[in-house]
Amino acid sequence: MSELSLYRKYRPQTFSHLVGQDHVRVTLLNALSESRAVHAYLFCGPRGTGKTTTARLLAKALNCPNLTADSEPCEACDICRDITDGRLIDLIEIDAASNRRIDEIRELKDKIYFAPTRAKNKIYIIDEVHMLTKEAFNALLKMLEEPPDQVYFILATTEIHKIPDTIISRCQRFDFKRIDPKIIMTRLSYIAQKEGIEAEDSALEAVAYHVEGGLRDAIGLFEQLIKDKKLEYNHVKTILGIVGHETIQNFFNALQSHDSAAALNILQDLYREGQDFSEFTKEILQFVRKNLLQSLAEKKIDAIAEMMRMIDIFQNAYSQLKNTIIPQLPLEMAVIRFCEREVEIVDTSVLKKIPQESVVRATTATANSSTALPTQSVQTSPVKTESAEKAPVFSPTSTLQTADIHASWARVLEVLKTPSLKQSIRHVKNSSLHGNTLTLEFLSKFYMEKVLENSLRVELEHALEEIFSHPFKVSGVVQKMNLESIAPVSRAHSVDEAADIFGGEVIEE
Repeated sequence: MSELSLYRKYRPQTFSHLVGQDHVRVTLLNALSESRAVHAYLFCGPRGTGKTTTARLLAKALNCPNLTADSEPCEACDICRDITDGRLIDLIEIDAASNRRIDEIRELKDKIYFAPTRAKNKIYIIDEVHMLTKEAFNALLKMLEEPPDQVYFILATTEIHKIPDTIISRCQRFDFKRIDPKIIMTRLSYIAQKEGIEAEDSALEAVAYHVEGGLRDAIGLFEQLIKDKKLEYNHVKTILGIVGHETIQNFFNALQSHDSAAALNILQDLYREGQDFSEFTKEILQFVRKNLLQSLAEKKIDAIAEMMRMIDIFQNAYSQLKNTIIPQLPLEMAVIRFCEREVEIVDTSVLKKIPQESVVRATTATANSSTALPTQSVQTSPVKTESAEKAPVFSPTSTLQTADIHASWARVLEVLKTPSLKQSIRHVKNSSLHGNTLTLEFLSKFYMEKVLENSLRVELEHALEEIFSHPFKVSGVVQKMNLESIAPVSRAHSVDEAADIFGGEVIEE
């Protein structure tokens, strides 16, 4: 027969060997010692954290005739040995993923009233219980509410939110936590000693952090990466695509010093080495998070703000990695966004560096009459610009006036992307600024309603804010048309003329 896999070979057979779930172990042992076991349990939590193992341990404890003083199963009786070997007929394990229909639950309902064959109690372990259908849950509900005295149900799930509240309320719920990487390292080290495997601490640490709290996954990965009875960090690093701590530290230092060239060089080296950029980004985020929490404890406000911004930018980059054509492009853009804070994307094909400290006021219009708004008589303070062709730029603290908007209206049109918006905005004949509200005056109601559509209005407001570094709320009005008669005539004169034309007479009352 083939040898057992390590995770099955080292599966805990007593509560004392259950690691990482002390709150569950202590509570269950207390209930067993005081004979307070309930007939329905619900174990929930991430995969590989010991739910099914704990269910089997509880089944042993409920049936073992020779419990120890600590309420542990004796491991010596036939019942304990049969449960360990999976031979006990009174322990029924059901995979709800493949037995999810109401017919299977009805069949179960018919069988639970039969007395146990060998053990004191009949135990039903239903794994992945969230996979049951609505009808199957309804059929299970009655059994959980009024089970026979000798029947116990233990439900296990990784997705507690899919379990109906009516089921949860009839069970004693236990939440299993992700196991701490240090505990996983200790367990892997124990297995390595038992199996005579030379394992480097750095390799065990890499495996423990990679599995994200799942001990079963850690043991399986540990077994997979063993080579010639050795577990070496370089081998683990190559197989898992892990970037070394030194590289992570150098990349983080480059970001902190806003050295985009150094950070981009590191990304290029990783690309040549064939590294997984998704895994690299996760490692960066974990490293930054660790430093963020440390800075928070030390009350380093500036560092906290920088690292929160870093996390936000690289989190967005991570979400773009799956759909990118060039593997390293999202991370390169993230580096530039973080390091070059003064970079402002004005056009999709152009990057213009605009110093944040510059406060430039517009004095002249830069567009022709077909695109520029007519200026109102507003007094502005002129300043010198480097070139008459450059568009004016405003700092967030500058005092914005209507004339400034008129002077840069051509640039607003350049930034807009939607053709219908650009066409409609050309029919604006005047504007006025009151606080943050920019009121545009249109010749036609049609164009006004078009511009004020939610998506187009938001695009226009974003374009204005991008150019002027100032928040805007856009509204619109239709220009009033005053139609006056070219040759006004008096009422009396017009009435007399009408009487002459139609051969009538005017009768005075």
